This record gives sequence, structure tokens and C-alpha cells, in this order.
Amino acid sequence: MERSKSPRVSLGMPVYNGENFVFEAIQSILKQDFDDFELVITDNASTDRTADICLEFARRDKRVRYVRNARNLGAAANFNRAFELSSGAYFKWCAHDDVLGSGFLMDCVRALDGDSRHVIAYPRLLGIDETGQLTPYVERVLPDMQGSSPASRFRLMVGAHGWDAAMFGLWRRDSLAKTTLHEPYYGSDCALLAEMALLGTFVRAPNAILYSRDHPTRSVRLPSSERLAWQNPDGSTANAFELSRRLKHLVAIAYRHRRTAPLGMTLFHLVLWILDPLLIARFFLELVGVVSPQLRTKLRGAGLGALKRIHAVSNRSPG
Repeated sequence: MERSKSPRVSLGMPVYNGENFVFEAIQSILKQDFDDFELVITDNASTDRTADICLEFARRDKRVRYVRNARNLGAAANFNRAFELSSGAYFKWCAHDDVLGSGFLMDCVRALDGDSRHVIAYPRLLGIDETGQLTPYVERVLPDMQGSSPASRFRLMVGAHGWDAAMFGLWRRDSLAKTTLHEPYYGSDCALLAEMALLGTFVRAPNAILYSRDHPTRSVRLPSSERLAWQNPDGSTANAFELSRRLKHLVAIAYRHRRTAPLGMTLFHLVLWILDPLLIARFFLELVGVVSPQLRTKLRGAGLGALKRIHAVSNRSPG
């Protein structure tokens, strides 16, 4: 039976060549205890069996809508398209390789229903491998945001450098609509979370579980040049300027929401953030890459090697 009104929850699944895990991801969504939702799949012109798998689900379940882009728009644009095509009061992005616990939506909806100040309800995030077996990975828990100011929440999320549990939690649609959404560079999700923190608090949904899959083709494991192509398939360069673009994005966010949090305060937090020695080194490497991408690669490799040696020494048992 066709829906006569918008669902309470919309789930957007941006995907590109996801035949390896998309079946299990969609199946976990359709098995949710909460069923007042739509799943909007935006396929970025996949060349594998992704379309066949998704279309079969759409044929069998009216809650599933499959939209295929005529060309690969890049990851950021495809994420945004999933949101723009949805209609629910609450929204969640779904990775094609993750799996939801059966109570995920029910628990997150309850958390957002419970307090209008909450803009994201986030789950407990556990790691799984390619076969779906649990790994030792459990994502860190960030400090409670309750009672904190918009500027302090902004500082917290800027310093966190991303947080998958919140990124793939359940978002309040009207708050997300006030943001810049995803920008076309890798790490844009970190800035988007900082922007959402200006608009409200994040709350933990205690019984919601997200199983985050680790595998060799996961975006976080791609080298920077391939990550840039992932975001911009029409052309890329050897220097992605990921950190510089994030800083520019964060400054724009701070200015955009200057009536919510004093601009001087948010800019002060950004200055403190970029004074971190590791970030200064990353900015330096980006500048070197303008002159010599090869030298940038060599320096980056040497720096990573030094960090590994320092980490090994610090973890070595005394005696």
C-alpha cells in the first residue's frame, strides 16, 4: 500500500560500486523494529551489480526508493542528494558497508523525541570485519554536551576530527537543512558535525548499535590522491588540500552562525586548533605539495615513519 504522508524517518544511502556489502546493509534496515521510514538509495553511476541488488529490494518493499545518477557526482554531492530527495522529519545517512542493530531507529527516534534541543541521536559503534565478525574496535565516547554552550560544543567537535557514531546517527531534519551540508573535500563531515554542534546537542541512544565495517576499499584507507578522485571524479591533482579546505569551511561555518555563537569565540577556538604541531606539519606539507608533490610524498612518508617509531617506543614495556 502506498504511503499517503511523509514518513517520520528518512534514510539516505549514497553508494558507488557497493555490490560487496550493500545487500546486508539494506537487509539490516528493513529488519528494524521501527517501520515508519523510507530508504532513498542514490547510486553514483555504479558499474557493478549494485543497481540490480537495489532494484530488487525496491521491487519487493515500497519503503525503498532507488535513484541512479546519470554520472558519478562525487561522494559529497551524492551524500547531499540523498538528503535532498528525502522528506522525513528525522534523517540518517547509511553507509553501504555498515549494518544496523534491529533497535537502532526505535531508540534514536525516542532520544530525539525526548528533547527538541537534541539535533543528533548517536549509537554505540562497534567494528566488524569483511565477514561480519566483531573486531576489538569500539569508537570512543565524547564528553556529554548537556548544558554546554554552542561555542564549546563547536570546539569539542573541531578537536574531535570526526566521529562516525554521530555522523551515521539520526539527525533532526530542520537543523540539518540550516547547514552547508557536505563540501567536496575529504573530511567535510568533520566540519559538518561541528556545524551541527552549533545548532544543538548530541545525545546517546543507549540501545542503538551501529556495526561499522572495516575493509581494504573503505574510503578512510584510500591514499589522499584517490580520496580526491572519490570526491571529484571529473579531475584531480596530487595535492588535495584537505586540511586547508576544512579550515576554510570551518571559518565559513563560524561566520554563518555568528548570531548563535560569537564569531570571536569560534575563531579563537579555531586558532587554538590549528596551533597543534601535527596540524601545522600537515599545513606545511600541503604548501610543499604546491611546489613539489614528490617532495611532499617523501616528507609525509618520513613523518609517518617517525610517528610509528615514537609510538612503538612509548608502548614498549619498561625493563
